Amino acid sequence: MIAPCDRFPALASLEAAPFAKILGLRVETADPGVATVRMPFALELLNDGGPDVPIHGGAIASLADFAACAAIWTMPETQRSATISITVNYTAPGIRSDLVAAARVRGKGRRVASIAVEIRDARGVLVADALVTYKIA
Repeated sequence: MIAPCDRFPALASLEAAPFAKILGLRVETADPGVATVRMPFALELLNDGGPDVPIHGGAIASLADFAACAAIWTMPETQRSATISITVNYTAPGIRSDLVAAARVRGKGRRVASIAVEIRDARGVLVADALVTYKIA
C-alpha cells in the first residue's frame, strides 16, 4: 500500500509543520477529497486536572482543521488554501484516547470548498463533528 504522503506530496508538508508536530498529527489514509488523520493521546493536550480529564477543545478543533486541510490538498487542482470558517460541535469528551478525524470534501467551487469532519475516539465514539470552509486556489 502506498503511503498517503507518497500519493499526495503536499500532505508531507502539512505533517512537517511545527504546530502539527506539537499535536502529533499524522495522515493515515487519503484519497481524492478525503483524509483520515490521527492525533495521538498526550498529557500535553489535556485540560487541567490530571490524566482522566477531557482533551482540550482547542486541540480537537485543530485536529478538525488539519484533517479538512489534508482532504482539500488531495484535490489535484489545489495550489493554495486558507481556512475561512470552522464550526465544531463537541458531542462527547475525549479521555485517554487517540482521536481520529475523517474529513470529506462535501462541495467545491473554483475558490471555496466545504469539508465535513467527524472525530472519534478509540472506541468509535463521536467526540466532535465540524464543518470547515476553505478558500482554495
